[in-house]
Amino acid sequence: MGRTNVSQVLEALGVVAEATTAEELADGVLAAVVAVVGADSALVTDVTPRGLTVRTWPPDFLTVEDQIAFEVLNAAEPWPLATHTRRGSERPLRSSDLFTRQRFRDRQIVAELFSHLELDHQVAFSIVIDADDLLCVAANRKGGDFSDAEIDRLCALHRPLAAAAAHLAGRSSPSSEAPVDHGRLSPREAEVLSLVTTGMTNDQVGRRLGISARTVNKHLEHIFAKTGLANRTEAAGRWRPTGRSPGCA
Repeated sequence: MGRTNVSQVLEALGVVAEATTAEELADGVLAAVVAVVGADSALVTDVTPRGLTVRTWPPDFLTVEDQIAFEVLNAAEPWPLATHTRRGSERPLRSSDLFTRQRFRDRQIVAELFSHLELDHQVAFSIVIDADDLLCVAANRKGGDFSDAEIDRLCALHRPLAAAAAHLAGRSSPSSEAPVDHGRLSPREAEVLSLVTTGMTNDQVGRRLGISARTVNKHLEHIFAKTGLANRTEAAGRWRPTGRSPGCA
């Protein structure tokens, strides 16, 4: 089991907070994730319409040939964690959440690539920068799996990372200057939106408000329809909360 290196986490969050480009943000995210769960290796893939840019730790963890091999194998038999992140899913998902050890070993991508990389376990999630820019994050480990406590740490880490991504997108998006019209939202919708813009996932918002993640998603559909917001990232840039924060103790 990995241990959190607090000083490295704080240093990485400093990089994240000061990032002015997606590249700088990806570097900070990579360092923060490694420090939080003590991964043996990790990678952040910046997915844009122009293509993929991969950053790894250690720097020589993944060669260009390995990256090409992954994309070929993933095209032939999609790796579920890659699908999970490239859809913009924020919840950390472990390979062990999907596969038994034997089923994991039986996957072609594991036999032909992951075994060579000494990758026994993986956890992955994504950070949305804007509609055209997505960071897919994966942490890897040889030997012991990622624990539930470590997944909780990644969930907690996601909030400042998502907030930094929203801030970065807001700086480059003219529409972020126009605040959302509060009057068009119901009190519950305003509560949901206020929590979502802090970087919380639907599950986390649901737990805070005592409703299901599915209900949170329905509220977001209504919010986006009423306000013209395109996604959570644009919402974070344009939302100006009023009154008491929802769910505060």
